[in-house]
Amino acid sequence: MSNSFNPSDSKFGELKDKVVVLTGGANGIGASVVKAVHSNGGKVVFGDYDVKSGESLASSLGSDVTFLKVNVADYADHVKLFKLAREKYGHVDHALAIAGVAKKDNWYGTDLTVEDVEDPEQDMTIDVNLLGVLYFIRVALPYLKLDNKDRTDKSLVLAGSAAGFRETPDLPVYNASKHAVQGIMRGLRKKLWENDKIRINVINPGVVDTNMASTLATTFRKAGLPINTPEDVAAITLRLMTETDMWGKSVYIDGGSGWEWETGYHDTMSTWLGEEPVQRLKDGMKLIASSKAWDSHHAKPSTT
Repeated sequence: MSNSFNPSDSKFGELKDKVVVLTGGANGIGASVVKAVHSNGGKVVFGDYDVKSGESLASSLGSDVTFLKVNVADYADHVKLFKLAREKYGHVDHALAIAGVAKKDNWYGTDLTVEDVEDPEQDMTIDVNLLGVLYFIRVALPYLKLDNKDRTDKSLVLAGSAAGFRETPDLPVYNASKHAVQGIMRGLRKKLWENDKIRINVINPGVVDTNMASTLATTFRKAGLPINTPEDVAAITLRLMTETDMWGKSVYIDGGSGWEWETGYHDTMSTWLGEEPVQRLKDGMKLIASSKAWDSHHAKPSTT
């Protein structure tokens, strides 16, 4: 069975009048998502730290697109973003954590001296790519569930990266942050779907031709390697939003094409790990799922 997951706009019309909240919407992938949702009749409330670009985009699109300055490393800003969406439209249908940063870091540079490591490296990668996603999801979930007794389709899409499932030279902190996004999705998918019918999925783009990765994109292009446009990634993001049977999945995107790989990762585990350890993992997870193994850790201290 093919794992191809390519853009298809056959269901994009279902976004009409849907309320979409996202971060990182002023530039790059996020801006392309804002435009695509708007062009299909959706209502967008988006945040970004880049006020000039955010206001310009919202102004150019006109009605039903609202911008708010958001620092995703600030928890309160996420609350403000979702409150704004509810005040304006009464509910939220889809929430997309798109904001992210990527830069070469010097956390583990080969030239570090004992003096250099006296102080930590100043780097926003974890604050934006990990804490920002954790904050976003925590605030998003009750807004997605609010007034949804009829359990209409709701979804979360997280911006991961190809760096979320393979090594990326010279970017160990970025690598860690994007692996973490996969872990967050895996830890939440079953519970969100079974309890609330909220779908959570991850996009894993390879190199995207944005300002953040322009140098790398140029290098790939000169080498004849495929790269993504922001519009490529937006198209697959919209498909994830509108494919109501897609939950707990991850889609690698390269050169505008997509491949769903989470299913293959799971189904081939006995091949690359071995049948015995896989069975042990299954037994352990079954026990944890059927018991209150974690409850004692969170129990209130006795007052007697």
